[in-house]
Amino acid sequence: MMAGWIDTAGLKLFLNERVSFMTGRAAELGEWLAKGEIGQFGFVVLIVIMFITGSAISAIITRRLGLMGGLTFAGILLLIAALCIYKGNMDFAGIAIPMAMGGQNAATSLTSINRTTHLTGPATDIGLNIAYGNWDGVIFWSLHWVAFPIGSFIGYNFIQKAKLDSSIHVSLTLVIPAIIIILTGLIQKIIVDIPLIIQQKPLKKEKDK
Repeated sequence: MMAGWIDTAGLKLFLNERVSFMTGRAAELGEWLAKGEIGQFGFVVLIVIMFITGSAISAIITRRLGLMGGLTFAGILLLIAALCIYKGNMDFAGIAIPMAMGGQNAATSLTSINRTTHLTGPATDIGLNIAYGNWDGVIFWSLHWVAFPIGSFIGYNFIQKAKLDSSIHVSLTLVIPAIIIILTGLIQKIIVDIPLIIQQKPLKKEKDK
């Protein structure tokens, strides 16, 4: 849900770009390059790099501190971005928001929750589990899929209120999901403490003998 919320906030308020999944960004890189829009091309490259950077840092933190550590890292990045926006500095948002989404995605990917910031994989898994008659799997991945648009719906409505009501600062559109992400990590630690799954090291090419 929070990935959907933040993706909507990134698009509608701060970056004019989606930040929760990178497939569309890859397509945009080709489009901007074909049009010769080097500035836009460079900006999208920055978003992709920051997403990857957030993922790498979060993976290190999550391996040491568990899911709570990775989600706290993502939430703190969003809180810092919100503070910068509140102070009138929008530049840091282009770095922190995609980093936070990469961080959340990496943290959950190291557990049985799996990736939470994109829907192509979950949609595929819903179909696969239907084919195999695994209805627990269908429910599990359907929850992933449905949560994203629900979060986007809630975030969009809050964004509209922030635009119309001067007493609501736009930075709150990041503060609220940041707090929810941090609390999610803390609550799961207290209640279930979701364990990390065993991750294999990246395959290396064998040297020619």
